[in-house]
Amino acid sequence: MLSSVPPIAIASAIVSKLMTWLSTRMQANYSEAGNVVEQTLGAIRTKGVPVFSARRSLGQATRSVTAFAEGQGAAHRMFKIIERNPDIDIDDNTGIILEDVKGDVQLKDVYFSYPTRPKFSLQVPSGTTMALVGDSGSGKSIVISLVERFYDPHAGEVLIDGVDIRRMKLGWMRGKIGLVNQEPVLFSTTIRENIAYEIEKPTLEDIKRAI
Repeated sequence: MLSSVPPIAIASAIVSKLMTWLSTRMQANYSEAGNVVEQTLGAIRTKGVPVFSARRSLGQATRSVTAFAEGQGAAHRMFKIIERNPDIDIDDNTGIILEDVKGDVQLKDVYFSYPTRPKFSLQVPSGTTMALVGDSGSGKSIVISLVERFYDPHAGEVLIDGVDIRRMKLGWMRGKIGLVNQEPVLFSTTIRENIAYEIEKPTLEDIKRAI
């Protein structure tokens, strides 16, 4: 009986160490497996969230495809207008300047885009007041636009003091004309600055003269 104790003790010690090693190994494997799972989940979160967000954004954008197409068509037409060369060059500094402007205005045999007003003629002597009366769209505002040379007539002449305005320096000529719209636009500033709009360094006398 006593002779068998040492082998049993040795076997027990070996079994104990083996169990300890197995337990440690299993814990290490579990820990490693947990790290792998955690890394995998982290990778899924890292890649999955942007994919989900992109998919949601595309889903929302799909609803606006029609609006995008309409906007693209409108932008094409808009850029065609922007890139168009105007018939009247506002930066043209050529032309004559009248030494003494009286202010006689005359439209002589003017043709424009209103076929109901062929060979339209009008004379407004300096110092007089004239009213243009007519239905909406009859051409009252066009007369003012022709005098300020926003448009050129298809035929005929617009004269100031007997001189065709197409021969005049455009910026100078427009600077001699004052226009009060039917519904004037007021800027969010002082009355003085509204009156002196586009005038460089106006004096008080300039303001009083304008009033």
